Amino acid sequence: KKLICPQVKNSNKIDKIRIICKNFKTFTFGFQLSDVGKGKYIADALVKFAYPARHNLLFLYQFKDNSCNGTTSNATKMFRKKSDWLQELERCNATAGWRVYSKDCRISDSSLPMHFVVPKHLSDMDYNNISKSFRNDRSAIWVWGYHDAALVRLAELNPDITNTTVENILLEHVRRCDPQKRQPRLLELYKILPSIQDVNLSYIKLRDLCTPDNDQQFMAQDGRFYSMVEKSYWLFYVSLCLKHSDLAAKMLLDGQTVVLQEINGRDMCGVISSLVQLLLDKSYRTLQGFQNLIQKEWITLGHPFSDRIGHVATVKSTERSPIFLLFLDCVWQLLQQFPKAFEFSETFLTTLWDSLFLPIFDTFQFNSETERYNAVHADHIILRPVWDWAKQFEGKDLALFTNPLYHPETLVNNIDKEHLQPRYFLRDIELWQQCYFRWMPHVEIQYGGIAQSQLLNHILLNNIRKLRRTLGNHEPYETGDERMDALEQILSSMVVQTRDPDAATEATLSVSSFFLLPA
Repeated sequence: KKLICPQVKNSNKIDKIRIICKNFKTFTFGFQLSDVGKGKYIADALVKFAYPARHNLLFLYQFKDNSCNGTTSNATKMFRKKSDWLQELERCNATAGWRVYSKDCRISDSSLPMHFVVPKHLSDMDYNNISKSFRNDRSAIWVWGYHDAALVRLAELNPDITNTTVENILLEHVRRCDPQKRQPRLLELYKILPSIQDVNLSYIKLRDLCTPDNDQQFMAQDGRFYSMVEKSYWLFYVSLCLKHSDLAAKMLLDGQTVVLQEINGRDMCGVISSLVQLLLDKSYRTLQGFQNLIQKEWITLGHPFSDRIGHVATVKSTERSPIFLLFLDCVWQLLQQFPKAFEFSETFLTTLWDSLFLPIFDTFQFNSETERYNAVHADHIILRPVWDWAKQFEGKDLALFTNPLYHPETLVNNIDKEHLQPRYFLRDIELWQQCYFRWMPHVEIQYGGIAQSQLLNHILLNNIRKLRRTLGNHEPYETGDERMDALEQILSSMVVQTRDPDAATEATLSVSSFFLLPA
């Protein structure tokens, strides 16, 4: 096997190309029966379009359809307006110690939005002077409050600053925001959680495990699958995130302000901050509220999606890391432990992960709001938020986004006192099968078996039912038959893969599906 990348010249003779997508979907194309050089032609084209050298080469910049033009049909808060942050402050009853700070970050290389929340007693000049001592000028930023306690995000001091006096001064300002003047708790996340490099290495191991080259490799690793999952450390990192989110939530319940600090304040801060709010704030467990949470914590506050997902090929490998997937996995664990507490389903979470790779929508394509603003005004892109799901899915598909076990109660416009206490020990953490296994037909089959046999049995059964109707038996059309009819669509996605071009009888069928086939 040889990796296809821009730095390597492709061979003139390529018999097979295997594409492994970031969401674990795989495609295999064989060229044994094609003209000489056809494989190289396809490989060269893949290198050109799969590894853009600049951000403005993404499809987002070329697609000019303005049918949705930056608007959403729902009520998702974008947190790009001062009023959105004011409403959040009022909802959390935090206006006594905190205020909305506005700064024209568009004219600089800033990872901060135009509006965010800072200590109320600090003037703009004082806040700016303190912020210069922290990485990316990311000083104390309020994101949520519980009674008098606050949840605050903070970056690390600049590398050239060895004296922590400035940090202590800032923490004193945070303490003054508390009406009871209690000392805040500083959680140094870079000391207790994995680095972005650790998360990326774990993701690569998990991806390799879930994308076997062939049936033989799958069967060979089947007997030691769980031990290999354990060695990837992915579930361990999920466990750590849930553990420290629960600890932070309990501190807030005790009335202590919690300050989350990491190197740049844009990765693990988003994970822990979002999970804490899900544990304590019932409104964020609704589908609409969850979208608001992601927009606030991940989009507006500048998680570097472009760098972490690798939208541009020139990004250093050390900057790539699926931190957002780690967060979604943690949320999925909460769904399993508290199935009645969330309005959205695991299908919605899986769709969110897939949305990171749709360059039609701008939501997950940039590193910051500054980059988004520059793309609109310099490159004239059309903003298309991903939250308008009706642009992508029909009503029957959107119905899968909601959790049928969820029973909404009366939601008042303030913080609910219900507190979710997750189980975070490693024995309680499960593997997210829908997200990681959906492209592996073998593990989608109930009670095991051969994927092709199960598929063909279902197709045969469907044809028998249709034949009986044609002959006049008039069998009642069952709801499940609609799913059976959908199997015919799978036939169009079948790929005949031949291990030996001279032995057509050894051809095998490869089938991919999103949901489990009907039993």
